[in-house]
Amino acid sequence: MNKGGVRPLFHPCFHLPPAWGAIECGVPREPRRLRSMKRSGCATAATLLLAALAQSPARAAAPAAELLERGRQLLEARAAPAASTLGGRLDIHIQDQAAERIAQAPCAPQVFLPAGGRPTGKTSIGLRCAHQPWQIRIPAEVALLVPVPVPSRPLPAGTVLRESDWSLAEVNMAAWPRGVATDPRQLEGSTVTRPLRAGEPIPPSAVQSRAHLGPGDPVQVVLNGPGFVIKATGRMLHPASPGQSARVQLDSGRTVAGVLREDREIEVNL
Repeated sequence: MNKGGVRPLFHPCFHLPPAWGAIECGVPREPRRLRSMKRSGCATAATLLLAALAQSPARAAAPAAELLERGRQLLEARAAPAASTLGGRLDIHIQDQAAERIAQAPCAPQVFLPAGGRPTGKTSIGLRCAHQPWQIRIPAEVALLVPVPVPSRPLPAGTVLRESDWSLAEVNMAAWPRGVATDPRQLEGSTVTRPLRAGEPIPPSAVQSRAHLGPGDPVQVVLNGPGFVIKATGRMLHPASPGQSARVQLDSGRTVAGVLREDREIEVNL
C-alpha cells in the first residue's frame, strides 16, 4: 500500500510489455506454435487446391485425346483391307463433342468397336467401364477415298466409251453403296445404257461391257471338280458381263451356274 492507504491497481491487461502486442482482456491466447501450425496448414491446403484446379483441365483433356486416337486407330485397322484392295485412302472423323461425354465417365474408360459396325461410312466407337455399368457410343464417319473414272462431260445413252470420255477423280466409295466402276480398262469400248452426268461416278449397271453376252449366245463352259477339269459348250440363259454370275444350259440339257470370264468362258466349280 502507498502512503494514502490505497492499494496500487494491477491487472494483467495493464502494464504489458510492448513486444506482447494487443491482447483482449480475459481471452486466453493460444500458444504461438499452435497458431503458426494453423497458419501453415491453411496455406498448404490453399496451395494444393489451387494446383489441383489449375491442373485438372489438362488431366481431363489428355485422356480424352488419347481415347479418341485409340478409337481412330481401331476404325482405321478395320477399314484398311478395303482401302488396300481399292488403292484408296481413309479419312476418319469422330464427333467433336466427344470430350465432354468422356469427362462424365465414372472410371478410366476402355475403347471398343460396337458389334455390327460398318468398316466405312457412318459408324461409331464405344467407351465402357470394366467394372461399372457405364457405356456410351460416339458417332464417327470413315470415308474411303478412291480415284475412279468419272465422265468429263454429260454422256447420252448409246455412247461407246473412249479414254477421252472420262477423267480420274477421288470419290468417297462409302457414299455409293451399290458400287461404281473403278477400272478404266473395263470401260474402254463399253456402251452407256443410260445418261451419265459429268463428274459423277459410273455405276456398273449404267454401262454394257463390249464382252457383254445375251440369252442364246454360245459359250465355253469349264467344269472344275476334285482332281478333274471338263470342258463343254452351252448357251447363255440371261444377259451377263465378264465378272458377273451367269447361268448356262449345256448341250446335254443340264443347267449350270458360274462366272463369265473375258474369253467368253463360264467357270463352274462343282
